[in-house]
Amino acid sequence: MHRSDTYVDIAALPPCVECLRVAELLADPDTAPPLHRRPPPPDFASGFTGDAIRIALRTDIATGALLGQQAAVHLLTFTALPDQPGFGDLVRILDLLWDDDEIVRMGQVTDWSAVVGFAATADVPDRDRRMIAVAASLAGGPPVDLGAAASFADDPAAARRVVEAVAIATGHGDRWKLTEPPATSAHT
Repeated sequence: MHRSDTYVDIAALPPCVECLRVAELLADPDTAPPLHRRPPPPDFASGFTGDAIRIALRTDIATGALLGQQAAVHLLTFTALPDQPGFGDLVRILDLLWDDDEIVRMGQVTDWSAVVGFAATADVPDRDRRMIAVAASLAGGPPVDLGAAASFADDPAAARRVVEAVAIATGHGDRWKLTEPPATSAHT
């Protein structure tokens, strides 16, 4: 802004750090400091821990994934499958630029059929294999008979997780809260 009583001589201002770096780069490209670039995100979650994979998958869900994906991740993160070596190769990593240049790292399962195949050979309980089959079906992967979901009746934690996943997949995940019944006493 020009005022009659004050002005700033731009040529007299000291150069910024980035201007100096560019000047060095132009003068001698071999000795100039490197560009300030973010390292590219990994393509897949290979080498991530199981907990890091779970966090990346849940972050994607929080940013607005489809209901079937949300339900499938709800089941997948309950299993031991993310802890298995090689599972990270099935989870694509995406970086989302958020406010104030903050990077939010997300993970997405891109091939649920491959996850079902991986679970079939992984060192996980049979319950986890059945849950993964239901998860893949909810996410639009290979269909599974819902009778498989009924097979969790002897495992209350797994049965609860499946019921929650079905509520999520049908758009009612935010409307229902499952509560545990009070423990029965020997006197009742």
